[in-house]
Amino acid sequence: MTLTYKWIMALLLTGTLLAGCSDDEQNEAANSASDGEPANTAKQETHTASDEQKNTMTADEESNSKKESTTQTEKVPIEEAGNVPAEEKTAILAVLDKQIESFNHKDIDGYMSTISETPESFDYKEERLYVQKVFETFEASMTPLDPMIIKYDEKTKTANVFMNMKSTSKDIGTGKEVSQTTRQIMVFQKENAGWKQISLFAME
Repeated sequence: MTLTYKWIMALLLTGTLLAGCSDDEQNEAANSASDGEPANTAKQETHTASDEQKNTMTADEESNSKKESTTQTEKVPIEEAGNVPAEEKTAILAVLDKQIESFNHKDIDGYMSTISETPESFDYKEERLYVQKVFETFEASMTPLDPMIIKYDEKTKTANVFMNMKSTSKDIGTGKEVSQTTRQIMVFQKENAGWKQISLFAME
């Protein structure tokens, strides 16, 4: 499988909440950090020989070509970063826990306190308004499975946290319920007030 990276205007519930939204709500959600459509897509390309090229290959060349193709199409392994100071790791994951807990309890102030006021992929004020609307419209919950910091940059004070995010949402009006699990990377940055989330992207 070829990895596809999608930068999305989303924080949580990628795609889940849209299952219960109207077209207008989906368009509005596209500009929110809580839900939305992909902003950009970049694919890791793979290269294999054409039939004509294969006919002119020696046995060794064809064997090497197959090995290269197999290597290029393998998923990149997810590994924990080894350079994260213990105290920073604890602080970053604590912010993630607070964000999830606040969302699950519909605590808008607690939720917004984990997000940077100058995020990179969404508008802070619009995010607050949209999340409040989500709280009024859905019974939603998040469960991050095995979160780990996969990249830590001491110079820029940023950290990428990977997780499998299990999400469930139930439309209060219709009773329709949707559950799914997505592979996500949240990006946090250390500010004067502590670690804050600045963006997110999902992996397929």
